[in-house]
Amino acid sequence: MAKAAKNEKKREKETLSKGWASEAELQRVSTSIEEFAQNFPPKFRNPTRSAAPYLAAAWIHFLMALPYLVQAMKKLQAGVSMIPEKIFWAILGFLVCFFGGIFPATIAAAEAWNLCGGPEVWDQSKILLHEFMKVVDATKEDEKEEDKDSKAVSLTPQQVIQKKMSIALSVMDPEKVSNSLSCIYICWIGVVGVLRLQFARTITLGEVIGAKVYEPVRKLEPAIESVIPEDYQKWVPVVTRWTCKALAISLAWWIQRIISAVHSAIRGGMIFGAYLVDFLREKGFLVVDHRETYIDEAIGWSIAVLGFLMQLAMGFQLPFLFNLVLWPIQLVEAFIVWTVSA
Repeated sequence: MAKAAKNEKKREKETLSKGWASEAELQRVSTSIEEFAQNFPPKFRNPTRSAAPYLAAAWIHFLMALPYLVQAMKKLQAGVSMIPEKIFWAILGFLVCFFGGIFPATIAAAEAWNLCGGPEVWDQSKILLHEFMKVVDATKEDEKEEDKDSKAVSLTPQQVIQKKMSIALSVMDPEKVSNSLSCIYICWIGVVGVLRLQFARTITLGEVIGAKVYEPVRKLEPAIESVIPEDYQKWVPVVTRWTCKALAISLAWWIQRIISAVHSAIRGGMIFGAYLVDFLREKGFLVVDHRETYIDEAIGWSIAVLGFLMQLAMGFQLPFLFNLVLWPIQLVEAFIVWTVSA
């Protein structure tokens, strides 16, 4: 019995390593999610249990992709470490200058994040990542011990969850985890509050513009009612009013996007000019201290104007190839917009 369970577990690992999940593994994870969902409030319990097969498939595919993601992150980190620090920040400023208006929520969140204690959160995130890696290493060691143990028996989904939780609780430092999560949560709440206030102003501006636009447009309602059936004439004022509001809110968002593009172009251009000139001075290409001249500001403003005009010409849309490279930022933008809207 023990040998059969061990062989089954080995086959499941081999199946996962080939790029797909076995039915037994999917069923095991799905059952674990269903049992874990019993602790949820009634409002979330049934939807979670219904989505358990899809969540299980997503979790297994995430585990399969995790080694490749970690490897890619290590290669990216190695590549970034080869770039001089000042050139890295100059490149980042250049990207903000030319693409900041396409990601207004991300830029606003970064600014709010910096004001709400971003540097401290970054340090706490490193601590939290270190604690998570301790759990990963302990889990790998436990799996190796199970493979060596010929008396290993098959565990139920509930027992698997309890075992993983026991490993996590035994190796993690509770004070470090608590402080890190609290710091990250408080900072994120501050960011969401700032963004909601900023975007609420945009929506309020759209409401006011829509109300003003509706005043002259309502005079056209009798003419519109004369060309539609009598049964639907009562909907004309409502549809006209909401159409004016929708167009006005869209206009307000467009204005906000232009403001964000101007802000990001100036901020990115100044960062690019300052770090580029500082790097050139360190390498001996410039013998004059940029703090005593206006060369960095001249470069920064030139790049800022060019970046804003480029964003305007592209209609605040990513061109081809750039949308393939910057898709992670697109996901971040969508997540921030959803969070603020929700």
